[in-house]
Amino acid sequence: MKKLVAIILVAALCFTFVACSGSNGNNNGSSGPSGSSSTELYDPVTISFWNGYTGPDGEILTDYVDKFNKTNPYGITVEMDINAQFLTKIAAAFAGGKAPDMVLGPSSFKDQYPNYLIDMNEVFQATDLKKEDWISSYLDVCSDSNKLYVLPLQITGRFMYWNKDLFKAAGLDPEKGPSSYDEWAKWAALITDKDKNIYGSGVPYNSIFNTVHLLQRMGGLFIDYDSSNKLVPRFKGNKGYEYFLNWYGGMLKSGDNPLESDMDSMMKAGRIGITLSGAFLSSGLDEAGINYGISQLPNGDAGSQNPCSVGGLSVTTSASEKAKLAAFRFMEWWYKGDANTEIPGILNWSLANGYPSCYNPAINDQKYQSSEKLAAMTNNDKNAVTTYLAPKEFTKTFELSNEVIEFMIESVVSGGVDVNKALDEAQTKAQSYLK
Repeated sequence: MKKLVAIILVAALCFTFVACSGSNGNNNGSSGPSGSSSTELYDPVTISFWNGYTGPDGEILTDYVDKFNKTNPYGITVEMDINAQFLTKIAAAFAGGKAPDMVLGPSSFKDQYPNYLIDMNEVFQATDLKKEDWISSYLDVCSDSNKLYVLPLQITGRFMYWNKDLFKAAGLDPEKGPSSYDEWAKWAALITDKDKNIYGSGVPYNSIFNTVHLLQRMGGLFIDYDSSNKLVPRFKGNKGYEYFLNWYGGMLKSGDNPLESDMDSMMKAGRIGITLSGAFLSSGLDEAGINYGISQLPNGDAGSQNPCSVGGLSVTTSASEKAKLAAFRFMEWWYKGDANTEIPGILNWSLANGYPSCYNPAINDQKYQSSEKLAAMTNNDKNAVTTYLAPKEFTKTFELSNEVIEFMIESVVSGGVDVNKALDEAQTKAQSYLK
């Protein structure tokens, strides 16, 4: 009788194993690519993946998608469509009810298409990915009402660059950039050499995507909630914004900052001492042979601010359950890799593209830490404000920037309008816009 019971138990266990690891493709993925046996069988599945990364970053995506298609044990094929008109194409696809299974898009998708994207918190139940491995402030940008619509992949912000050779020529320490905006202006005056067409400062003129980074660090959000939980403008009496207008206008007036928009080209030509730009500038400076330093932009009186754009992966509501699981498996492989992957996709994205990461296992990797540029650009302060100039619920930030902030700056630096009058006018305009 004991032998009979043992045989029945063994048979039951074997049946359970076959049922769980059979070919129906509905394994919950808790073991992940790194823990799954290559002998397991799954129904083949093809998923569609759209994005707009047409540059060198797209080449990285293509290489990794090809590798995943060849090596994953699940029978998954990712068909990727990289298109320069991605944003237009995806809008039409959602409207027509024929969206792809997976997309790589901006965090603003949570505001534009919340009804077409699933809650990406599901990926943490279906795979070995852990939510705590992401810097929380970036997850917040991609979330709304506790729903995560975009799984962060790329961070795009602004950083401070300085020309070490110009610093040395001006008697400044070439290994250290200014730690405050007072120092920025003071050092810029020492660097400027008008006879050689060299300028100490390079804050782009009429470039709202750059100036908002400085405004926010000096004066905080330009729209915020008041005590009654109502969104109100914060221009009038804002000492930080007043400081920016005097600071920037003063350098333009003294000739330490040229009235030009394209500071990247001037920086690559060795004509700018200190500027701000995105991570993309570093590769251009490398190619130009510029000896430069890079760091986070200094914080002003507004405290820890890190406004940035976040791009990431989403699964659409058009995906079937089978396609959704396949997309989750690709994401797990992208972030964690497997035995066949020397460098996970998320780590190579930073190493090859030069963009800082928001995924802690990548940040903590020795290859990442050994890159001075990446280490300098990485802001892992989970308390830093990462939204642009307004709470994340406000979705018209750059429209209001173009309507109000750009005009405010131009009225002061070009039109000679009094700074406080310009701030009062910006307050009135913003109030009308909000109404």
